[in-house]
Amino acid sequence: MEIKPFPLVGIILVVLGVIGLVYSIPGQALPGQALPGQALPGQALGTGTLKLYLCDAPLDAENVTGVYITINEIQYHLVGQWITCEEFEGPQKYDLLELTGGNSTLLGELTLPSGNYTQIRFMLDIQEIGPPPSNPGCYIEFADNSTEPLFVPSGGQTGYKGIGRFEVPVNGTVVVTADFDVRKAVVVAGSSYILKPTIKLIVND
Repeated sequence: MEIKPFPLVGIILVVLGVIGLVYSIPGQALPGQALPGQALPGQALGTGTLKLYLCDAPLDAENVTGVYITINEIQYHLVGQWITCEEFEGPQKYDLLELTGGNSTLLGELTLPSGNYTQIRFMLDIQEIGPPPSNPGCYIEFADNSTEPLFVPSGGQTGYKGIGRFEVPVNGTVVVTADFDVRKAVVVAGSSYILKPTIKLIVND
């Protein structure tokens, strides 16, 4: 039986697929880019600034008058560890319904090692599933002045993660907005209001 040579196009596609797989593995940098806390050959390790904002999408529920979250810490992920941003002084409480229609609030100008990031996390004053807390740090307020606490499964340990790729340039600034969409982030489970454990990060042009 004659063995036909493997088409050149097929070989190229296989090689490109392997390359794509390598650079999609978490912890791998893209060509010409450095991981946070690491420097490219011939470059010195430096720091840059993450200018971080918080905003929200409009909420359709007319009976909701406020959605409050309390942020204790903001952390970034570096070499397998979560590190607290010292410039953010918590706890800070925010009403997300005030951050719609193009409004946003500056969480801080945070100094980070230069490099590429894919996530940060917010350590919230929030309870896990259980009995309603007497003084919740994160809660929903309704038109009749009643409130319901927000819960996050394992939120006390893993925090509330912001997902999205951004690059902190050496001696430069990247502007990122944490886009909190209450309509999608809050779900009702029985009699409890559950906060989904992730938020989207958007790099501002």
